[in-house]
Amino acid sequence: MTFEEHGYMHIKNVLSKDVCDIATQYALFERMNDVSGKYKDPATGHVPYTHSVAYDCLMESILLFLKPTVEKYSGLKLIPTRSYYRIYKPNDVLNFHYDNPMCEISMTVTLGYKYYDVDKSYKWPIFIDNVPLTTEPGDAILYRGCEKEHGRKSLEVGKNSYHVQVFLHYVDANGPYAEEYKFDKRPNIGIKKVGLL
Repeated sequence: MTFEEHGYMHIKNVLSKDVCDIATQYALFERMNDVSGKYKDPATGHVPYTHSVAYDCLMESILLFLKPTVEKYSGLKLIPTRSYYRIYKPNDVLNFHYDNPMCEISMTVTLGYKYYDVDKSYKWPIFIDNVPLTTEPGDAILYRGCEKEHGRKSLEVGKNSYHVQVFLHYVDANGPYAEEYKFDKRPNIGIKKVGLL
């Protein structure tokens, strides 16, 4: 399966286990310190009341680090727009949706997960065009976010389980969204937008 033919593809080991372990622990620490609940998707967000952060400096670093990999598999010259990570909790659902133009070319990378009270073979799939795709930590799904409907059904795991996912977004440097969405309208990658997740 190629990205050009299908608009999505599964890529193994885009990040090492060590990087994933560090990023997962970092995200869990960030959630633990988010006592105000500022970084939780509001009721109108994709995943209500779940720890979600855009423009995080570690994840922005991963956004830049994986840009050559995304360019290699997409066959496109890309401009990064933003990163976003989420720590899914039991019973979370990612409603099926299409992304906005800022997410023209997207990569979702599994950083880590721990599931309790469930069979050890359980894997939580993302669905793209109704096709279930599962990933291990370090694996990624590359997809055309504006063209491919995607989402996740309920995370059926026990109390204290978690699943950490980072989303890396780019636009085609030679496409219609390049100027408008370059760096998500910031001066540079790594600068946080005030008042936004």
